[in-house]
Amino acid sequence: MRRLRLRFRASSAKKDVRRYLRASLALVCGVGLLCSASACGVAQTPPSADIPEGPTIVIAVPGDELGLGYEHEGQYSGFDIEVARYVAQKLGYAHKQIVFKPVDPSSAAKTLKQSKADMFISALPSVTTHDAGKRFGTSKPYLTDPLGLLVPSRLQQDFTDMSSLSNRSICTVKGTADGHRLSSALPGVRIQERETYPQCLTALLVGEANAVAADAAILHGLASSVIEHDVTVLGQGASSSSAPLAQAIARVATVRHAVMIRPSNGELTRKINTILHDMVKDGSWRKAADAMSHDIDYTPNPTLNPAMAHR
Repeated sequence: MRRLRLRFRASSAKKDVRRYLRASLALVCGVGLLCSASACGVAQTPPSADIPEGPTIVIAVPGDELGLGYEHEGQYSGFDIEVARYVAQKLGYAHKQIVFKPVDPSSAAKTLKQSKADMFISALPSVTTHDAGKRFGTSKPYLTDPLGLLVPSRLQQDFTDMSSLSNRSICTVKGTADGHRLSSALPGVRIQERETYPQCLTALLVGEANAVAADAAILHGLASSVIEHDVTVLGQGASSSSAPLAQAIARVATVRHAVMIRPSNGELTRKINTILHDMVKDGSWRKAADAMSHDIDYTPNPTLNPAMAHR
């Protein structure tokens, strides 16, 4: 009798285990977790191609500057972006290991200080004027642009010389030195600051500002984003009556695009300078510049960018 009871209990236990396994498998299959295609009839999802493999490098870049640093549906494009990719890959990072972080000029330095990015690659923010060589390392410029103005196309002929800017409102972006440079050269000009270049463009289109000040490449990108061609970069066209003013504004300042890192690491800065030199030497710089010219109709000034001589 004892044997029968033991055999019965063993048989019952086996049935309980089988029922438990069948129930567990059904539950797992029902929610679509941890099951193979053969066990549950559910196709396995391949790993995402966007998931980085290994260590990453986080690069702060603009995300709203067409032709330079522009983000659309998670994809980045533009001249600054191509420079960033080239530098990162030469430092040993694969394409999947490069993570872009969009920032505005006013938050670029803070992003580096808080270690939320490894480097910033774009037009240098005004903070470097005071802190260069102290808290940040800055490479040699890979692109130098003259300061310029974006104005309504219908009013371009009203901008003839420096005096024609008196009492006009010019929009600049926080974190840049553009407003300070213009107000120093033109005491009568009224500077209004916005957080981003698209905000300045909107102010111009709705009549809250008479012009937008920035480096020439950024302005061409903004102009290209307006389909109706309601705005134009001051001085376009050799016969333009605004050409003398455009030349005068260009003499006020130039804007440097460079690589900024924290802390000020001389060895890494020198390595980045070598990488930027290689980018010119192997034709990658020229290729990126040609793409920018195609996208926003802007070609870097060869006088300010000797790299253009390298073909």
